[in-house]
Amino acid sequence: MRKIKQANIVRFTERNDVRCADVEVKADGINGILLAEFTAMKDNDFDMRHVYRKEASNEIDWYDNNLHEAFKDVSEELFNNKGLDKEWGEREAFIEEILSFGSIREELEEHFRRTRTASLFHTDDVEDQTFLH
Repeated sequence: MRKIKQANIVRFTERNDVRCADVEVKADGINGILLAEFTAMKDNDFDMRHVYRKEASNEIDWYDNNLHEAFKDVSEELFNNKGLDKEWGEREAFIEEILSFGSIREELEEHFRRTRTASLFHTDDVEDQTFLH
């Protein structure tokens, strides 16, 4: 398990029609900055879909453009171990450590709660919405 030294939400966005949050992470034993992509799940928890190594330079890429090759997907590299139980355990422990850092979990809960409420045509929650036309 890697000890999280720093984690902060850098943006809320939508990729492939899925709402997600990007969390920058610095962890022991990992060079540079990671960008963890979180999405909300139906059971009121969060899933980490991808982890990217951020190789962008703030001097060159001052507006944090994530549309080029400065972000490399390292999800498999970080959690690809022999033995399915060990792989799942390390990944889940990493997720939980990020979510437990500071107010990350609370900020994600608040954001996804607000976007779920604001979305009038969200197919998963149609029965719960009272403002449908």
